[in-house]
Amino acid sequence: MGFLDKVKAQATVLADKAQTSVQQGQTKLAEMQSGKQADHLLRELGAYVFLSERNRIQPDSEAKVAELMGQLDALEAAGTPVTITPDPPPAPATGAVPQAVDPRATAVDPKAAPPPVPTADPTPPPPVATAEPSPAPGGSGPGPGSAIPRSGGGLPGE
Repeated sequence: MGFLDKVKAQATVLADKAQTSVQQGQTKLAEMQSGKQADHLLRELGAYVFLSERNRIQPDSEAKVAELMGQLDALEAAGTPVTITPDPPPAPATGAVPQAVDPRATAVDPKAAPPPVPTADPTPPPPVATAEPSPAPGGSGPGPGSAIPRSGGGLPGE
């Protein structure tokens, strides 16, 4: 029975941890919902203030503003901080890829020559065999001394 007692004790510990996690999740969810409610109320209040500043006062404006202020006061009294949340940064344009900027980077002179490109193999390629072509009838064709690579008739690398 020692093994079953250990399993039962372990199951009790796991159930307690799960219950604690659920409670923490519910608390966090309630905080997020309160924050969203405050953001919504502030947005609506801002709309009424904007319309008022533009002399487009709505018929129920004063009553609605008083109601919104009362709801915001109630949220603050319940412990929800009413603050201004910054807007998220705008999404990049379609197809645009955000580039990371290296703070150590320096400005590059656009007229400067580009740096040399390192090659993987420092040995030069083997010379290409050339043949002296015979001039084509009619005189149009490569002249003597022009280098045209000769085909070996097989696949490259054979």
